[in-house]
Amino acid sequence: MKHYIAPIGAVAAIALLAACSGADTNVDTAGVNDTTAHTESTDMADATVDNTTMDETEMARASYVMAAGEYEASDLIGDNIIGADGEKIATVADVLIGKDGAPGQIVFRDGGILGVAGDLGTLPFSSVSVKLDAEGEPEVSAALVDESLEGVAEFKQDGLNDYSLASELIGSNAELAVADNYTRITDLIMDTEGHVKHAVVTDGVSGVASDERLVVDFGAITVVQGDSEGEVMINKTPEQMKTAPVLHDM
Repeated sequence: MKHYIAPIGAVAAIALLAACSGADTNVDTAGVNDTTAHTESTDMADATVDNTTMDETEMARASYVMAAGEYEASDLIGDNIIGADGEKIATVADVLIGKDGAPGQIVFRDGGILGVAGDLGTLPFSSVSVKLDAEGEPEVSAALVDESLEGVAEFKQDGLNDYSLASELIGSNAELAVADNYTRITDLIMDTEGHVKHAVVTDGVSGVASDERLVVDFGAITVVQGDSEGEVMINKTPEQMKTAPVLHDM
């Protein structure tokens, strides 16, 4: 602020004018200053409240509730396949994921003891019936008998981890395609027709420390093949992951 030095005569005149006007001038001036200070203080307080509300809104997540007929792949793997005679004919060993959104196939294990060893084969979801019980757990049945599985082609892998099986994706780390951040795929959400709809991932990339399981579209999951095995990528940004819904556990 610039300061000016007034002539002595002018100073005397100003002093005389102030004396004549009395204390009202001082009161009025203080009132204006107090009002301004109060307004500025209120504005600052309002701004703080707005920022807090905005931060809470950014951190809020929607809840994903599985639709009718949806279940987690981990609940399907290990289930018995019940044949036409009401007897167990095989065990669900894995799920072969369909390409480009098509239904997958059930990888079953025939024979063996307690689901260990035995022959592996595949059945399309169209040849089995998957229904959910009262607790939302899948139950698998087929209009087949044990002898019918003998003519099914044996399932073999070429030894490479190409993430074509549900069990290969579940538990794998996945990198965001546009950031050097990783998350972990903990499960897959499927429907009774064998489509993989969503991936369930841990919240490790959004900047919010949490044990919540987030849901992303399975179409955002890609596998980049390397020299030996593939690398799982999620085509999401950290900002998009901040708004991913949380899986509502039943």
